Amino acid sequence: MNKNIKKVVKQILQEDTYAREDDCYLIMQVLQQMLPCNEGTAFSKVLQGMKYKGISFESITRARRKVMEENPQLKAQNVENIRRKEEENYFVEYSRHIPFI
Repeated sequence: MNKNIKKVVKQILQEDTYAREDDCYLIMQVLQQMLPCNEGTAFSKVLQGMKYKGISFESITRARRKVMEENPQLKAQNVENIRRKEEENYFVEYSRHIPFI
C-alpha cells in the first residue's frame, strides 16, 4: 500500500463534499492526483500504473473509512440516515420471512 494514500484521501474529503458520498468519484479524484499522467490513457494502462505505484481500490476505501472514523464531522448526515432506513426496511422485510422446511 502506498503511504501517501491516506493524506491524499483526507485532503480530498476535506475539500470536496461529493467525494464523501460517492466512492467512485473519490477513487477517480485520488487517481488524478496520484497518477496525473494517466488522464487520457486507457483504463488498462491506469490499472497497471496503480499496480506499480501500490494503489488499490480497497486501500482508497479503507483510507476513507479511517478518515471518517477520525473525523466524524466529515460524514454526510443524509447518507447515514438513508443507510439506517435501508437497514430497518431490510430487517422488517426479512423478519416476516418464514422459510419452507
